[in-house]
Amino acid sequence: MEEQQFAARYLEGFNPQQRAAVTAVEGPVLLLAVPGSGKTTVLVNRLGYMVQCCGIAPEQILTMTYTVAATQEMRSRFAARFGAELAERMQFRTINGLSAMILQYYSRRYQRQQPQLITRESDLTPLLIQIYQLVSDDYPTESTLKELRTAITYIKNMALDEEGIAALETDLPDLPDLYSRYQSELKRRGWMDYDDQMVFALQILRAVPAVLARFQEQYRFFCVDESQDTSKIQHEIIRLLAQKSRNLFMVGDEDQSIYGFRAAYPQALMEFEQAWPGARVLLMEENYRSGSEIVDAANHFVARNRYRRPKVMRPTCGSQGPLEIVRIRHREEQIEWLFDRVRQGDPLTVLFRNNESALPLIDLCERNSLPYRFKKSDLTFFSDKIVLDVTDFLLFAQNPSDSERFMRLYYKLGLPVARRHALYACSQSLRSGRPIVDELQRCPEVSRRVREGLEDVQAGLEQIPRQTAAQALETLRDRVGYGAYLEQKKMDSGKLSILGLLAAREHTPGRLLKRLEELRSLLAVHQDPEDAPLTLSTIHSSKGLEYDSVVLLDAFDGILPAQPEVCCRTPEETHQYEEDRRLYYVAMTRARRRLVLFDCASMPSAFTQEVLFNLPEARAERERQAAEAPRLRDKITRLFAPAATAPAAKLPPVDLGVLSQPGTAVEHAVFGRGTVTEIHGRFLTIQFADGKVRRLDGPTVAEHHLLNPIETT
Repeated sequence: MEEQQFAARYLEGFNPQQRAAVTAVEGPVLLLAVPGSGKTTVLVNRLGYMVQCCGIAPEQILTMTYTVAATQEMRSRFAARFGAELAERMQFRTINGLSAMILQYYSRRYQRQQPQLITRESDLTPLLIQIYQLVSDDYPTESTLKELRTAITYIKNMALDEEGIAALETDLPDLPDLYSRYQSELKRRGWMDYDDQMVFALQILRAVPAVLARFQEQYRFFCVDESQDTSKIQHEIIRLLAQKSRNLFMVGDEDQSIYGFRAAYPQALMEFEQAWPGARVLLMEENYRSGSEIVDAANHFVARNRYRRPKVMRPTCGSQGPLEIVRIRHREEQIEWLFDRVRQGDPLTVLFRNNESALPLIDLCERNSLPYRFKKSDLTFFSDKIVLDVTDFLLFAQNPSDSERFMRLYYKLGLPVARRHALYACSQSLRSGRPIVDELQRCPEVSRRVREGLEDVQAGLEQIPRQTAAQALETLRDRVGYGAYLEQKKMDSGKLSILGLLAAREHTPGRLLKRLEELRSLLAVHQDPEDAPLTLSTIHSSKGLEYDSVVLLDAFDGILPAQPEVCCRTPEETHQYEEDRRLYYVAMTRARRRLVLFDCASMPSAFTQEVLFNLPEARAERERQAAEAPRLRDKITRLFAPAATAPAAKLPPVDLGVLSQPGTAVEHAVFGRGTVTEIHGRFLTIQFADGKVRRLDGPTVAEHHLLNPIETT
């Protein structure tokens, strides 16, 4: 087919950047595609162009993407566009699927028995439990097993050596030993797990030139979608296969790389020209998904990322209205706002970092029979260490002579209690019938300081059965010492916060524990109704999807981002912070028409404050204040400066800390007297004596002495 005919038939409506990407066939090409830019459409049409206009045999093209579902979708879209017959001749594979082809070919050619691929977690889990018990002398929880599984996947995808494994920071006991034992046992059984396919495939390509040559001859053109999610070992497999023909077309966007925990390696996109000399880098910057206000906010936010290539989204959908900013004082008000909106029939998609963030809202929906959609892929919250600890503490408070439970808790009281002292107390309690903590205080070897601390612990445990569920959690955290233990171990207290939100709706600690079991059972059998107005999803699961109305839930400092930028002291922490920024950006760009952000006074969000700072109205207000500042300074100078004197030295700014206190009485150079009522990041909300409420930029009014605190009588 002639190129003009192809363009008239298939490329109608394509913009110049999309057309350039479709016709980029020879040599190494990196296509950076912003959210909503139609990258899959371009990739599918490029494949058609290669076959119909360039005379390339379909069998010579290998197209790779991130998931099996994505390969199936791409194949079906190609078939719908160019016919099923051509689609059958094309190879659409995940890189794991490609690795399986390499292993099968090697085994057939050299009559080698390849290891048995084990894909069912039910087969691997007993092995992991056995190894964990050998190394730690403890039984792993469901969440611990998940952490171990994730660490193993990360090690293999990053192709880490022994030194690299030892350097990993995890909560797992002796990860190098766990990993070594796991691999040894797989080898002994003649097994390989899913990621081992890539490890073995790479070893074969490096060690057996004939196998590498076979695949280089079969495939002369390589297309890689979602390349920002491709791991280091996957990039190396692709490099080896494509190094002969150099016909590599990679599509991705480093701004959307959010799978670092799975060893995604966006650095490969940043270093593409170094790896492939003479490579071309193309852009697709037009966004066909979101309203201009959402695109503008996302552009300003992502522009501050450090590890990115310069590109700017351009909106094509026009205005859809400003971002919706919901100002709240406390975290739980998010749930109340969402529940009220859904009850009124407002269709919403709620995105969050961790699945547990959805539980308080799910609890409320279940209590009120409101339908919702929720991908229940991860229910490990209920078996998390902290949730199990809280369960043990609440039950121990009801039965203070439960020695088995106490032996799981004694070192979590925030006090240096030795194991031998805990065992002594348990045996004494069995003889005397007194509570174990009481006997621990009587232990002659316990120091006076520990004994005094145990008095508080005992008093707290005695209070818990008489308290509400919410009060019991506060007592457990503050008086029983569990909060101090979490801080000492630097454990994430987010699970405890979620338990607190759930506890607020229960009268007793026992009812809280019962409700946790009820929720676990409900979610295990939950089926998504078709007409549910509420969709709940992690941001990771929403990748590649889009929704009319998106609400960001729990986007607070400590959750998203996990830690503020100023606390990043190592390259790893900085990379994690940058990935958190990308995660927030991906969430923003899922929205088509409406994006809702919570601005919480008690739990601020550096990310949300940054978005608010760059909203058009905020920028306009700063420009207005900056333009007005010289006139106000001149007015003040004329009023107060003595005649014929030398220019006064510039005054230091007004103390912003004093101004940033709700209730502070202030006087503005133009608007007169007022009272600070609220603080939102850098903005001060002030009720003035003339009855008007004004929102002023704090640093600006402080620097130019436009606002000063005053004493009231």
